[in-house]
Amino acid sequence: MTGTGGRRLSREERREQLVTLGLRLLETVPFRSLSIDDVAARAGISRSLLFHYFPTKRDYLGAVVCAAVDHVLDVTAVPEGTSAADGTRAIVTALVRFIQRRRDNYVAIIRSGRSVDPALEEVVDAMHHTLSLRVLESIGVPDPGPTALMLTRSWLAGVEEAALLAEKSGLRQEIVIESSLVALHAVSGIPRPPAAP
Repeated sequence: MTGTGGRRLSREERREQLVTLGLRLLETVPFRSLSIDDVAARAGISRSLLFHYFPTKRDYLGAVVCAAVDHVLDVTAVPEGTSAADGTRAIVTALVRFIQRRRDNYVAIIRSGRSVDPALEEVVDAMHHTLSLRVLESIGVPDPGPTALMLTRSWLAGVEEAALLAEKSGLRQEIVIESSLVALHAVSGIPRPPAAP
């Protein structure tokens, strides 16, 4: 149970190592086909030891999906003191770039993972909910009603789809981002604030 340099890994370090391995494997392996034996072998541990850290395969997959979701929320966080227009653009830009840079992983974990288990779907649903609230707050709607939230969730699904289809369609990343911002303000009915000088 040693890591690089022969040092024994702590429980948290080993869990993190196993989750990272799962994230990497899902770039090439369908979510439903992810093998616990393969993960354990790549980590240099036995299958039974992996289950010491994650009691079931479902627990392991849940940890992988949670790690992916946490990362998406981290990269789309708006820096303190950012203007409204810049904050909205920052969220959309970070999300589009993340999806395009990690396309296979995003599809495997965020899209496929949610169909495997209702508990995993709840994790991804919570991510979309948080992203929607973050976007709405950035355009001046800090306490949205159900209609605003529903429309923003629909818009967010469109942003994900546009980011995934852009390469095949030959659209530049900037076009996807700008089109998404235009669509957001059309859906919300809130005019875009002027960009900071």
